[in-house]
Amino acid sequence: MSAPARRLRLCVVSSVGGHLREVLDLVQTFGDSEVRFIVNDAVQVSLPGPVEQIAHAERDARVLWNAIEAIESFSRHRPDVLLSTGAGPIVPLSIIGKLFGAQTIYIETFGSVEQPSMTGKLMAPLADRLYYQWPELAPHFPHGRYAGPIFVPQPAQQPDDGSLFVAVGTSPRGFDRLMRWLDALARQGALPGPIEVQSGTLVNYPFLINTYLNIPSDILEQKLACAKVVICHAGAGIVGTCLRLGKRPIVVPRLSRYDEAINDHQLMLAKALVRSGQAIMVSDEAQLRSAIDLAWSSPPPVVAPVEHRLRAAIASDLRELAARRSLRI
Repeated sequence: MSAPARRLRLCVVSSVGGHLREVLDLVQTFGDSEVRFIVNDAVQVSLPGPVEQIAHAERDARVLWNAIEAIESFSRHRPDVLLSTGAGPIVPLSIIGKLFGAQTIYIETFGSVEQPSMTGKLMAPLADRLYYQWPELAPHFPHGRYAGPIFVPQPAQQPDDGSLFVAVGTSPRGFDRLMRWLDALARQGALPGPIEVQSGTLVNYPFLINTYLNIPSDILEQKLACAKVVICHAGAGIVGTCLRLGKRPIVVPRLSRYDEAINDHQLMLAKALVRSGQAIMVSDEAQLRSAIDLAWSSPPPVVAPVEHRLRAAIASDLRELAARRSLRI
């Protein structure tokens, strides 16, 4: 009697923050795969598999060290498939993965709307399967596939609690500009309800609003789900989570000229969400109070359940790749 087929070995490669939040929305597609995560920073969320942390490269020489780390990891664990929504670590790891016979599924981040990310450009010739989440990217990925977004809006599961919740992610770059705006409104007594703020790194600490540097992922999602109004930066992970939870957030894009981000990719996503009616964008301090008043007085969005085409596509890919190798998933 022959031995049963082993499970597919799936290695999820991700930077932390929004990219990890994106890929975790695909967990249910993994089936019975043997899942391992490789990340480039400490994670604040429980992951469904062992975690390896590699060096955090910023488009510098540490990318070469990532390749060495990949050789060591893949020699021990022999992954069959690499899966990633970015960012940088997937590039050297996918190259090394090919040497070990692993195939790569790459999903361009939700934050890239009209122009691909640098990672997306580099992965276009490297990935065995490539997906993009906005149809506007089709000309840039002629060999890719559009199967809808990772974050599919779902009807709200619970009533709001009348709170205002602010979240700006885990970037080491501060977002003091937004914190100062909120603090000014708090001083004026102009906020319509109680406020909690996940502030990330701060340089100039506000005095009147409650801030938390970071919040565990499960609690963060609970606070997003319960809030009457959400204000957030235009990061793909936090915005996408709001959309999935049936929220229409107020988004304030981080801008490179204030050293809040390395480029203005958040502005591109924010504008696309405004065009689709999924968010309210605030560009300067004068707009914030009226945006909060508008969001506070508006009824919650009416969201109809939508088929998650991208999940179905990834699940199909993993089944196909497993079948080719006579593995189970």
